[in-house]
Amino acid sequence: MKSTDSFSGKFDYLDEKGTAVQAGVCRLNIDDTALRVIPEKGQPLALDLGGIDVFSPGDCELSLKLYTGKTIALHHFAKAFQDMCNALKEAYRGRLLQCLLLEDREEIERFEGFVQIDSTDGNFSSPAQFRLYRSNIAVLPESAPGMHWRLSDIDSMEFDEESYRLELRSGNERLVITKLAKRTSEFTERLRSAMEDVSENSSRTLQGVFPFLSPDQFQVLAGLMKEGHSTPVSKIAAVHPEIVPVLIKNAVDDGLRPYVDILMNRKAGECDFYAGFKMVRPESESEISGEGLGNVSAGENQNPAQAADSEIIEKSAAGFKHEEDRQEQALHWFFFPILSKPGSGMPADVVAWEAASHTGRATYFFRIDPDEKRTAVDIVDWTVRRLNRALVMINFRREPVYLPDDSLLSQALYRHYAIAVRRLPVLRELRASYIGRAVHTTTEAWQKQMDAILARV
Repeated sequence: MKSTDSFSGKFDYLDEKGTAVQAGVCRLNIDDTALRVIPEKGQPLALDLGGIDVFSPGDCELSLKLYTGKTIALHHFAKAFQDMCNALKEAYRGRLLQCLLLEDREEIERFEGFVQIDSTDGNFSSPAQFRLYRSNIAVLPESAPGMHWRLSDIDSMEFDEESYRLELRSGNERLVITKLAKRTSEFTERLRSAMEDVSENSSRTLQGVFPFLSPDQFQVLAGLMKEGHSTPVSKIAAVHPEIVPVLIKNAVDDGLRPYVDILMNRKAGECDFYAGFKMVRPESESEISGEGLGNVSAGENQNPAQAADSEIIEKSAAGFKHEEDRQEQALHWFFFPILSKPGSGMPADVVAWEAASHTGRATYFFRIDPDEKRTAVDIVDWTVRRLNRALVMINFRREPVYLPDDSLLSQALYRHYAIAVRRLPVLRELRASYIGRAVHTTTEAWQKQMDAILARV
């Protein structure tokens, strides 16, 4: 049973033009995921907290701009106003992290300050809370939707001691953090330490897979194979002639090697294939590698692929109960460009994504769409980078990729995934490109599933 905070005051429900369509005295109920406005007169309002795009507190009024374009204004809560704002803000931020698919990350610390964002998704400035995780930094502003950056994607970090201004850059995007007050040094040191830990863990992983590299060769490889990114194998093969066979030997679990071998043989001849890795925690790995079955119960009305999923899920869940104290491990994966049928005029029209370690249970297939602005080979490379970015952003959860729209919309268990689809353009693109998945049962059954999926392209 979720705890509920209740407050009494007044509200205005405003349309897109700011005209009140409902107003009056109300009781406001807040729980972990939802807000309910119960008026003295008229029909109640209920919404998922993930439906709030902008949280704007004032001295005596709290304005909630919804994704629909409408606004809920809350006022006349007397002495309880600040308590109401704090309770709603805390619940909203918790739900926002779920909808950004960050709730299972390992949190380090929280900070309050001010943020300025310059990005392809828009520019804004706002008071914000910053939540630092071992692999990400989440920005939860008051006057704009939340967002997060992966620490391994940060290209530069500059601190101005005179203005107490910290500037982070990732590609063409910029994040400026100020007004941390006495905690400025603590935030900077913790962020720098977290980034160093990511680099250390990545270095340890690469050294474990490629122990034979010289220091100079290792530096080149580390620059190519960044944690969370997919790299063309031809580029890393240029570092040392033994890299590719050693990669297949050391990064692919024995049970998954037959599937990887078949995909290597199906790879389109003109195209490169891609390799990547990401550090994961054992206690969340069941979600990262998991593939839920929606509303189908184990053993009930299942096809063979679903039944196999159920059996592996049960075994995996039992195994993870004994792995809680284990250190982070690397999840390795490959992208294989494939030509579904000859004569398409493209070097490849499908990308197969294969998790090569940690209970990978299915191969996922995504469509490559033609683009007049890019060459055929560039289209493949751009598609892989786009797919990789989306999969990393959702922390390799499979359910947001393959579950149908009606499951995301109608089942409470997956409601935050539906909100994530709305909030994250890369996830919408990923779902639009998704064709199907072939489950690892036997190689024969898996190949039949793959052939059926490719026949639909």
